[in-house]
Amino acid sequence: MFKSTVALLALSSVLALSACGNSSNGTNNGTNNAASGSGVIQDGTSKMLEQIKQLQDVIAKQDADGVKELGKTINDTWLSYENTVRQTFPLEYTDVEKYEMPIFSASAYDKIDFAALAQNAQGLIDALTTLQNAKPSTASSSELLLEAVKKYEQYVVDQTDKLTAQTQVFVDAVKAGDIDAAKAEYVKARVFYESIEPIAESFGDLDPKIDARLADVDDPSAWTGFHEIEKALWVDNSLAGQAAFADQLIADVKALQAEVGKLTLEPKTVVAGAMELLNEAATSKITGEEELYSHIDLVDLAANVDGSKTVYLSIIPALNENNNELADKLDSAFQSMEQLLAGYVKEGQYVLYTELTTEQIREISDQLGTLSDLMSQTAAIL
Repeated sequence: MFKSTVALLALSSVLALSACGNSSNGTNNGTNNAASGSGVIQDGTSKMLEQIKQLQDVIAKQDADGVKELGKTINDTWLSYENTVRQTFPLEYTDVEKYEMPIFSASAYDKIDFAALAQNAQGLIDALTTLQNAKPSTASSSELLLEAVKKYEQYVVDQTDKLTAQTQVFVDAVKAGDIDAAKAEYVKARVFYESIEPIAESFGDLDPKIDARLADVDDPSAWTGFHEIEKALWVDNSLAGQAAFADQLIADVKALQAEVGKLTLEPKTVVAGAMELLNEAATSKITGEEELYSHIDLVDLAANVDGSKTVYLSIIPALNENNNELADKLDSAFQSMEQLLAGYVKEGQYVLYTELTTEQIREISDQLGTLSDLMSQTAAIL
């Protein structure tokens, strides 16, 4: 499967609990799957571990060509047996994909974050070592589903923690009056918020406080959040009077962080949120309204896709048991979406929305619509 970054290259290692695909008949056949595929898994995993150690050597030398070559080699090895892993050890599969994806992504771009890559390489070694020692689960599909959704909850917590830290950096730049630094930090913070937007309805009034566009508010004088400061940065080219908005933003984000820690999510809730978000992305966000002033809309869209994919991954146990064909379609659709977005990464970041042609915008919208339709079908099996 093609795997690509879903936001700025420097952030590719933190954007997802990445996994994809399907198992044949859920965990009821887990023991049989393990017996038939254990040799394949052991051989493939041993081979990958050797290749990753080679990768660590070229990372230490900051050898970009070596990274690209080994990133593709590691991905080829993983593709040769990932279906077997997915069928036998779906949760361990998720952890391997979490680290394998950004390593492969690095092989496709001209700018490489060697520090992030080194962390992912070590993470992948740990995940593969766990896979080598894994035993077939006796848990039911429903139990695995609950466990997977708990993993998604942890993903949301982690992303929100990163959002809080990055928003603080952004706020500090705003209050210091440093426009260039604030613009750069704004882009980074947006990734983390957009990745958890599938459950934005769970945030109550904090979502509009943090993420409302001017067109969304009845009283412009009450407008707060990221986009109010975005306008100051890219249109007004001035941060005069923005300290109060910056303080309010970080206060609201910290309040969100506290609320997220209390959330208990249900599979249907997160699926509905992902479906609605993808539909919004396909019909309104794709018009450029989300980042009306900075035009970094593809950063937001890619993070939305990543967050929605993470939702999809959290319901793989149910898909494996009840609808393999739908799982295949979703896997293919996310693959196509990632590949499409990867084509708009230049110099380590997404091109501006204003650089897209009408045909390119329509193509992105159509693919987002396909994803939304497929996600809507998953509700029937939960």
